[in-house]
Amino acid sequence: MQSNPSIMAVIAITAMTIIGMADEVDGGDRKSAYDSIWGRVVLYDDSRNNALKKFAFTGRLQGDYYNFDDSDWGSDSDFNWRRFRLGFKASLFEGLTLHSEADMNLNNPQPLYKKLTDTNLAWTSPSGMTFKAGRQSAPFTLDGSTSSKKLYTLERSKVAGNLGFPAEYFPGITFSGKRDNWEYLAGLFSSDHGPEFEEAFDYGRFALFSLGYNFKEHLKMDNALVRLDYVNQSQDETNQTPHQKNAASLVTKFERGKFHLWTDLSVSDGYGSRNDIVGLQFMPFYDITDRTQVVFRYSYLKSSGGDSIRLSKYEKDLFGIRGNEASEMFLGINHFFYGHKLKWQNGIQYTEMDRESGNEGYDGWGFTSGIRISW
Repeated sequence: MQSNPSIMAVIAITAMTIIGMADEVDGGDRKSAYDSIWGRVVLYDDSRNNALKKFAFTGRLQGDYYNFDDSDWGSDSDFNWRRFRLGFKASLFEGLTLHSEADMNLNNPQPLYKKLTDTNLAWTSPSGMTFKAGRQSAPFTLDGSTSSKKLYTLERSKVAGNLGFPAEYFPGITFSGKRDNWEYLAGLFSSDHGPEFEEAFDYGRFALFSLGYNFKEHLKMDNALVRLDYVNQSQDETNQTPHQKNAASLVTKFERGKFHLWTDLSVSDGYGSRNDIVGLQFMPFYDITDRTQVVFRYSYLKSSGGDSIRLSKYEKDLFGIRGNEASEMFLGINHFFYGHKLKWQNGIQYTEMDRESGNEGYDGWGFTSGIRISW
């Protein structure tokens, strides 16, 4: 890759412009200033209208500077647009929501448009149950069920990358909701990677079930969610998703005051040439102030045989070979200017990966600094 400092400059200028605007609006009341700035994305809002009640401009802009190094494989550093998405969300009639976003390629904008991400119609009942049809996220594993807008690390863990779905959005239908301390989701999805809907159900399909209970009152905590996710996929060799017949993920989120502890224990049952994989993620994080936070994450993966484990995005660019066993330690610091809608994230990580084939593995450090903007 060739470095392009203008990319990071644009990100920095954009973020600093927003922060500067916040200083000037409302007499320096930064919180209400951000509210005012982000409120401008709502183009129409009238709950009395029987047809169109609200229309908002949606999207996200994420840019990274990264530097990764392995003593045997060399080093790689660059500036990269991680994500750029644009779309809208419309509230219609009683409980209907139409949402559509497109993923854009700012790194090589010829063409600019890449694919659709969220493009679906949802209806929420008066009791809170939501039915959704169309392209949508398949929320499996801890990080796989967390929007990229709300990640506490700069990218999803290797557990989500290997036992979850590398592509996040699929055509499907789901119903989900919360009742008392319970939360649930069930869905049927197409196992394709088509950019829109043209490949929907041309391959196999997978079913996703998720059930969680929050023990916060019992444990006297702010949050004590324990959730089990399960995926069952048809054994079609043409599937564009990872070839795993069954996969399960036990997710926990414990939070009290400034301290948070999220964990993930995931296993998969491969079919065809796919091996079984087990993964563990342990992620404590602490709020130093109401805006600054420190994060640690440890991830470990082991394959039952063969080299089946993938590295993360920037590591793959440096070392594009899979392994049999991998571990990662990540230490990061986040600063939230306006919650998850405007934040600056930094992280350093160390990864080791061994190969069953006996060939040389990966042993390297990486640093990433990124701005995350969403609206």
